[in-house]
Amino acid sequence: MYEVPWAFTDEHLEWQRTVAAFVADVVADGAAQRSIERRFDPDLVRAAGRLGAFGLLAPEPHGAGADVRTLCLAAEEVATVDSSLAVTMHVQAISVALFAHLAKDQPALLDEVLPRAAAGEDFISFGLTEPSGGSDAGNISTSARRDGDDWVINGSKQFITNSGTEFSRHVILFAATGEKRDGRRAPISAFLVPLDAPGVVVGPEYAKLGWRSSDTHPLFFDDVRVPGTALLGTEGTGYREALAFLTWARIPIAAMSLGLARGCLSDTLRFVSERESFGRPLAGNQGVSFQVADIAAAVATCRVLTYDAAWKYDRGLPIEREAAVAKLVASELANKAAYTATQLQGGYGFIEETAATRHYQDARILTIGEGTSEVQRLLIARGLGLPL
Repeated sequence: MYEVPWAFTDEHLEWQRTVAAFVADVVADGAAQRSIERRFDPDLVRAAGRLGAFGLLAPEPHGAGADVRTLCLAAEEVATVDSSLAVTMHVQAISVALFAHLAKDQPALLDEVLPRAAAGEDFISFGLTEPSGGSDAGNISTSARRDGDDWVINGSKQFITNSGTEFSRHVILFAATGEKRDGRRAPISAFLVPLDAPGVVVGPEYAKLGWRSSDTHPLFFDDVRVPGTALLGTEGTGYREALAFLTWARIPIAAMSLGLARGCLSDTLRFVSERESFGRPLAGNQGVSFQVADIAAAVATCRVLTYDAAWKYDRGLPIEREAAVAKLVASELANKAAYTATQLQGGYGFIEETAATRHYQDARILTIGEGTSEVQRLLIARGLGLPL
């Protein structure tokens, strides 16, 4: 493993060992079958909750009050085996952090929602993406209009993680709360909407290429009435808050990419060491060993970029460029590592029961979620002063 000791304290390293043991003892067994069956496992979620994975970024006393490096270490270790669980943990942890931030001036709401959310007993999903949105995240048609002391919400969201499980309780919903003026977008606000509110419909689960044992649904809102206290933060500032959230949330996705690449490396090392071809171990062929070395180089690159960005964020330094670079490079390299792993394993790399195939399926979304590779290139280019 390529080391970056400057990035971690002893507490970070102890946490990493704890999560690694959890992955080996609890997560690894059954990961293949969960993916094949597209089965979300509530017992596994409860175990992750007991580990403390969901409240890492929640402020004390409700959560651990930990830093982003702590979340990244958890995402990395879990993704070496099960990216579906990693994204389940990631979305809940960052949504809890966002809720705590947006509701910081609403102590009654914090006390009501945060303890169970930080424990992983209640899920909060992140409702931004719409059918007409995608990379154009600000293209929001969902609307919220005032009606006396209430808000009435209409619209739909898609690709919403953790929205249809037995733990799913709320969605942080971004909706337009005004009219477009002078060609500008309508102001966008954030709301905490109960998923069991009248008028909320959780659509059928998506059949996904990867992250198959995670939970993802569309959400529909038909005259959903919520009280004025459901507005999170200041009216009209929701989109700005969402963009700030998405910026640092790219770093744990880079960590998941690192974990997946690590999983590809360990699985491929095992395969080429055990497999014989033409009378000698497959690893004895230079063409094979060089490709394994490329995966190791990808792992090293991902680790440095990811924890450089996380280290800077935890110190309050600007990370817009670092987060974009880490997310872009790590997600692209994870896809290359997964391709190489499946290629070297031949027919075994095409069978769903194998880790290589699972990593290959899971890697594809990494260049899309939390901002596509194209969006990251756009951000990097703008940082260079290019007129985009």
